[in-house]
Amino acid sequence: MNLTFSFLIWISTFVSLHPIHLAISHVDFNSKTGSLEITHKIFIDDFEYALQLYDNESFQLGTERELPDADRYIKKYIESQFNIKVNGKKVYGEYVGRESDLEAIWIYQEVKNVGAAQAIELDNQILLDLYDDQKNILHLKYGQQKQSFLFRKDQTVEKMEIEQ
Repeated sequence: MNLTFSFLIWISTFVSLHPIHLAISHVDFNSKTGSLEITHKIFIDDFEYALQLYDNESFQLGTERELPDADRYIKKYIESQFNIKVNGKKVYGEYVGRESDLEAIWIYQEVKNVGAAQAIELDNQILLDLYDDQKNILHLKYGQQKQSFLFRKDQTVEKMEIEQ
């Protein structure tokens, strides 16, 4: 019993402090709708800290004390920190919604009517101004082509050329 209790304390410490600063995004082209479907997975404590720094509010996401208009702040932050260009032209991701649990928040966006792309450029600065060791991994899928990118403070922009 004592060992189980110690293990639970150790696990809760690891979960709450998570020694790595990492966010993961997926960008998938849906050929049926002609849209880019975007999902961001971010540690919720880091994300709340970022929101608080930008807007000086206590968000308490996923709790009874969550700000009633939290989605407005989430949308504003993501739009300022994550940008896409298709064929050299900036496109705008529409905020679709979010889900969260005790550890992470999943944020969903959609860029409609993308059409045929020759190149997709991504600018991912999510949380990069908060932590020196922050890393953002992004998986991009367009048709049969897949590519993964690593974003960090000194590398916030990546580009995928689409093979025709």
